[in-house]
Amino acid sequence: MNPIDEINNFEFIHNPDFAEWVLRPSAESDRYWKTYISENPSKKTEIENARFLINKLLPSERSLSNDEISLLWNRIENTGIAQKRKFFNLKRWAIAASVAIILGFSGWMTLRLNTKNINQIDYKSIVVAITNPGNDIKLILSDNTEKTFTTKEVDLKYDRQGKLETKSGDQVQSEALSQNPEVEQMNQLVVPRGKRSMVELADGTKLWLNSGSRAIFPVVFNKKTREIYIEGEGYLEVAHDVSKPFYVVTDQIRLKVLGTKFDISAYKDDDHASVVLVQGSVQATIGSEKLMMKPDELLNYTKLTQKTTLEKTNILEYVSWKDGWMQCNKEQVQSIITKLSRYYDVKISYTDLRLNSLTLTGKLDLKSNCEDVFKVICATAPLKYEIIDNTIYLTMK
Repeated sequence: MNPIDEINNFEFIHNPDFAEWVLRPSAESDRYWKTYISENPSKKTEIENARFLINKLLPSERSLSNDEISLLWNRIENTGIAQKRKFFNLKRWAIAASVAIILGFSGWMTLRLNTKNINQIDYKSIVVAITNPGNDIKLILSDNTEKTFTTKEVDLKYDRQGKLETKSGDQVQSEALSQNPEVEQMNQLVVPRGKRSMVELADGTKLWLNSGSRAIFPVVFNKKTREIYIEGEGYLEVAHDVSKPFYVVTDQIRLKVLGTKFDISAYKDDDHASVVLVQGSVQATIGSEKLMMKPDELLNYTKLTQKTTLEKTNILEYVSWKDGWMQCNKEQVQSIITKLSRYYDVKISYTDLRLNSLTLTGKLDLKSNCEDVFKVICATAPLKYEIIDNTIYLTMK
């Protein structure tokens, strides 16, 4: 059977990443899409149909003469597309329009694959606008009005119509946010040190933001791709939608996913940025380098050397914070101190450099207060602590 006979939509044809794979396959993209097909067997026929159209009907990337346009038009008619009225219900003028779309597809793909998106959002300018986040969780709406929350944790939920539900402590509020269908309305969530937040985006994607983090995201995803920005640390469970690939942008790393679970850490004051994949697959772009990740892998980018590594890891060490735990496996005390300082918003000080060589293994209950956590640390390591004016001083025993 000719695969063109079973076409029911063009979602893959209009996906630039899919077309790049068909037109310019690489080892990374080949592995990504083969994994996607194996995980989504119901989409196999649609993918074959889309590949057939791109390979058989899409001309090479050059201008066509009038004779070639007529020839291609006849080829499309002969495939039976025009006769499949139960799928397309097209007349001759509509077929001609589809020819124009296909003829323009090659040039459009060239623009998408070889140049930057001229409509790319300037996230840095949005971030700079909030220079003093203070001690409260803040939600900055598209009109620059702010909502503040004094509780330690806040849950936000957006629906596909732009309605926002907030849960702060025992208070639950709902409101409809103003929408402009022509422009994506961007919201910014700022989570200070010592606090956390969970957001369910309009597409159903769930985002947990750790202390000292922020995220910028659309109220409603009304473009062909979904994209958000993260500074700090976030754990995501991305809602599956093959027609709208999901992108996470940080200052160093850009991730592309279709539906998966992962943690991304990109604090400005850390010397590295990292991604840990829990489920599914993601493609990480760092500069000109592209890497495909598998579950249980850690991608680490060192800012100073601009070097990237990819290795197997214990994911619990990186994602347990969202459930109120810190899983440590021979983790340096210096790293633990940095995380606890952000999580509890306390200053931790030490002068004995021998602490840098200490490591800890075990599980810390972050639902406990800060002092109880340090009691556990000092009971298992040769350390003692003292609290003076909201500063914890550590010394060797």
